[in-house]
Amino acid sequence: MRGRNGESPLGAIAAVTVFVAVLLATAGAVLWTSVPNLALAAHWDGTSGVMSIRSCSEVGSPKERHQRCSGSFRSDDGKTVDPDAAISEPLAPGTALAVQRAPDGTYASAGIAAFFGWLAVTSLGAALGGAAVLIGIVLTVRARVRAGWMTILGFLIAALLFASTGAIAGAVAG
Repeated sequence: MRGRNGESPLGAIAAVTVFVAVLLATAGAVLWTSVPNLALAAHWDGTSGVMSIRSCSEVGSPKERHQRCSGSFRSDDGKTVDPDAAISEPLAPGTALAVQRAPDGTYASAGIAAFFGWLAVTSLGAALGGAAVLIGIVLTVRARVRAGWMTILGFLIAALLFASTGAIAGAVAG
């Protein structure tokens, strides 16, 4: 079977299949990372508390350097204290930061700025996954899915709004 210009359509089918698979894998990776962090930022998971930063240092290879700060964590209910807590965020010694202690003992920023930031990333992951599914539907069933594309556009607009809200909230919070 040959296409319009005499070429086999198998190459195009393989390319689209790989593209859809990459989109799905990317969406899965984004959602795998963002959903747990969204739950922590919203205080839906983990233990709420305050981390008092003692010191910070640059860590990582030259291409991936980031600031790692250590200090002590005290839960809001006073039941959990960790004198050796650490978080990878650009902070200054003496900072008191609202954090969530994850069940695995790691720490993440909590609050409205972090929540809207992770909500934006989660929305982007949902849009990528939706796009992959719709491309598969359009190419296999040849159905018109205008409402589906509008939903994906809605996810992308929501991601931009959530990111903007998080940035504004972060700037206002200091």
